[in-house]
Amino acid sequence: MDYRKVHVEVAALFPSKGGLRPLYIIWEDGRKFEVNRVKFTERAPSHVGAILPVRYTCVVEGRERELYFEPDQMRWFVEAPIR
Repeated sequence: MDYRKVHVEVAALFPSKGGLRPLYIIWEDGRKFEVNRVKFTERAPSHVGAILPVRYTCVVEGRERELYFEPDQMRWFVEAPIR
């Protein structure tokens, strides 16, 4: 399956003990999705062009989703299947 990179807005928390936790994902059309839980955070490749982003495996609306952060660009993205 082929994917496209979709840059999204993310509201995130920077806890006093360090780190970065996404709270909400704001989609291209303005819809807002709450990140209920972050299960894993790791450096991992994506299916789309990005230089080893940080992958956040999240629970969003009861479903597991992957959200990526590119530290060198300070941008977030998700992978969307090309149909």
